[in-house]
Amino acid sequence: MKHPMRWLKILLTFSFLFSLTSCFEKLPMTTVHSVTEWGAQINELYLLTTVIVTFVFFAVAIPFCYAIWKFREKEGDTRIPEQIHGNHKLEVLWTLIPIVLLIFIFIPTVQLILSRFEEPPKDTLKIQAIAHQWWWEFKYPDLGITTANEMYVPEGKHVTIELTSADVIHSFWIPRWGGKVDNLPGETNYITYTTPAVEDAENGDYYQGHCVELCGLSHARMRYQAVVLPQERFDAWTKVAQTPPTVTTALEKKGQELFMSKTCFTCHAIEGTTAQGRVGPDLTNFGSRRMLAAGTLPNDKEGMYEWLRDSVDSKPPYQNVKPGSLMIFGEGFELTDEDIEALTAYLQNSTAKTY
Repeated sequence: MKHPMRWLKILLTFSFLFSLTSCFEKLPMTTVHSVTEWGAQINELYLLTTVIVTFVFFAVAIPFCYAIWKFREKEGDTRIPEQIHGNHKLEVLWTLIPIVLLIFIFIPTVQLILSRFEEPPKDTLKIQAIAHQWWWEFKYPDLGITTANEMYVPEGKHVTIELTSADVIHSFWIPRWGGKVDNLPGETNYITYTTPAVEDAENGDYYQGHCVELCGLSHARMRYQAVVLPQERFDAWTKVAQTPPTVTTALEKKGQELFMSKTCFTCHAIEGTTAQGRVGPDLTNFGSRRMLAAGTLPNDKEGMYEWLRDSVDSKPPYQNVKPGSLMIFGEGFELTDEDIEALTAYLQNSTAKTY
């Protein structure tokens, strides 16, 4: 290879620049700028570990490089160097120092892990996060609310999330909140947060979450959002979250009829209607969501058209938008552009909630 040092410099430069991408505060997948107490504690532990391993690196690298330079072969020097067969003091020292350093890492690590098993406060908000291939279901058992792909929480509140899976192993992770816990089929894990303060009181703060356990074809498209609201707005949301759709136009009415006649209701639920399917995401609050198909497309007319048209025209599991999705239709099923327009009006307008 020509100019190996040049390519090495280029590689190191790109590696350094790439590593900086995790340091920008507003990036949704950053782990450095945590907004929860637990995330801050994890970062403090990372910092301690980084300082220790950096010290170890230079403590080894500097003497090593010095020895290479000091005892290099010199021109005309044919003497055999002095032979050394061990140094008990040094051997004891370089055994004890790593033990002490590991203790400094071990103790706070165990303390942080054990703190996650402490009993949550009695006033904690309980949420069940059920992972599916490839979307998220969120239930509020004390509030009687079920939603999908968006988890609403009030600011500054203790929240305990019960994690389970409806099919294979998934994993719950909100990078800026810290922590990662698996969703296991047939078992329940728990994760507790104190939710962050709200910066945007008008719209709420949106934090991206993601499945981080390889779970099949559309693992990379299994996203969700944690939405933090001021307490009064969260209370308002809980009052309207399960209200039935408000159909106001002829186009929305047509979409409602299509939703039932095209058998959408067999997989999806909309509270206040006879649609009570539980195979796919609950659509009661669909019109209020920013994204559809678990963060794959924007929840607008173009996104709806792409999602529905691809689901009808593609052959599973080779869908373009979300490979392997259970949003499939039988042979001969038809959905015209006019049908999609009506369904979009019904789902996006009549289920939108004001809070």
